[in-house]
Amino acid sequence: MMQGFPLSASLPEDPGLGERFWYWRGASGRAYIHSIYLPDHCPPVAGAVFVLVRSSGGVRTAVSVGRFGADGLCPSGAASPMPGDEIHVHLLTRDADAAEAVLHDLAATLEEGVTPPRAEPKLWGKPVQLELLAA
Repeated sequence: MMQGFPLSASLPEDPGLGERFWYWRGASGRAYIHSIYLPDHCPPVAGAVFVLVRSSGGVRTAVSVGRFGADGLCPSGAASPMPGDEIHVHLLTRDADAAEAVLHDLAATLEEGVTPPRAEPKLWGKPVQLELLAA
């Protein structure tokens, strides 16, 4: 089962952005941020990776993953009508190879029904030299 989690931000004077982003975790444990669109409001995004999502009672369930076609208007391989309430689009790949890698990572999680490993938090630290000062 593919799991996701929200990204929320409190904005001063919220301009109506609400919950616009969602992370989906691949089989590798890596998380990918996606922009959330209703099917009728998704802009053309040729070659981008998408997750079709069914949303019910505050729970989001991934139905399928794929890439948009060259025209960017319709998810390639998506059934008609679309089997979901939302389209989550990952726009941060640098080229077609990177998009394919993201697609395969997400698809492996969805197809195998596995729970991806939790990514270990990275502890960023800078070595510090401590000096003892005598009083």
